[in-house]
Amino acid sequence: MKVLVIPSWYPNGHDKLLGIYHKEYCEALSKNNIEVDMLYIDRQRLNAPLKYLFMKKNVIVNENGYHVYIKRMLDIHKISFNYQLKKYYQKLEKLYLEYLKTNSKPDILHAMVTIPAGYATCLLGKKYNIPVVVTEHASYFKRFFNEENEKYGRFVLENSTFTTVSNFMTKEITDMGAESLVLPNLVDTEIFKKPRHKIKELKLVTVSALREGKEIDKIIEALKIINSKGYNATLTIVGDGFKEKYYQDACHNLGMDKYVTFVGRKTKEEISNILLNHNIFVIASLKETFCIPGIEALASGMPVVSTKCLGPEEYIDETCGKLVGIGDYEELAESIIYVYEHLDDYNLHHLREIADHYNSTSVVKKALAIYEKIRR
Repeated sequence: MKVLVIPSWYPNGHDKLLGIYHKEYCEALSKNNIEVDMLYIDRQRLNAPLKYLFMKKNVIVNENGYHVYIKRMLDIHKISFNYQLKKYYQKLEKLYLEYLKTNSKPDILHAMVTIPAGYATCLLGKKYNIPVVVTEHASYFKRFFNEENEKYGRFVLENSTFTTVSNFMTKEITDMGAESLVLPNLVDTEIFKKPRHKIKELKLVTVSALREGKEIDKIIEALKIINSKGYNATLTIVGDGFKEKYYQDACHNLGMDKYVTFVGRKTKEEISNILLNHNIFVIASLKETFCIPGIEALASGMPVVSTKCLGPEEYIDETCGKLVGIGDYEELAESIIYVYEHLDDYNLHHLREIADHYNSTSVVKKALAIYEKIRR
């Protein structure tokens, strides 16, 4: 079986984490003996026209077990969204035909995110008689089906096997009168399964792109409450992003510089080692479609305290952590203290068993079942 993955995002721009999952998914398919490549339309910002003028417009990147075929275009959606989508499809079709010059026709087209990749891929699949799977990852996915975008979103639902990364997303799609399956994000759980040692101190950790909606400042506020009760807890923040300075300033203004460490972006291996030296993982987001770092924490053998931000609610319960109200840093503090006082009650084997529901073997098996069902 041959699969062409067509993502809306790919980590080759300013944000190296944006779309990283799509790379990992392709690697997992390749490791499971599925022939896979990626087509990517790279939308370059209008604010640097000279840079775009002189950059190479077609690039082939050799990744781990597959190739990424990239075609660049200017991002003009702010001028005309409809024209942008039309040009996006034209670029994708041209890239696909160029791909066929040296490669065989794929059995499956698998797009990531409804617009733009999902819509353009459905047009491509319809024209060239190739079945299409679309997987929705975006936390803001409902906007793809609002009045402005409905014709595009509905076209995708009607011309693909539509999947989402979590049950709550699939339910919302079903409530729209469409069919949807769950194809969860895959997580490399094995890299996090290292022997743990007991840590006496309360050491919190969070791993996140420091972007809008992650609410890292709420974790810092909770930490301040915890320490006011005499716990002398610390927090390590792994990740970077455009709100990093905002969170650093919030930390300083709360007088918590002594207790909080920003370590920046780290590799999976480095994150695995960092998790070993902490005992509670914290998520404070407003909304998450899945939240891969939460699964990584469970695989490492640590309980998770999370806001009720949808995605994590599917794998976090009283047996592996605590769920708290969004924005309620006081409840967050209370729950962290509770989990810390009951650390010995959390079973390492059980935590890792939950994580393994999302390992590459499990997720690729689900993807293959979908591919085989729709293959013509």
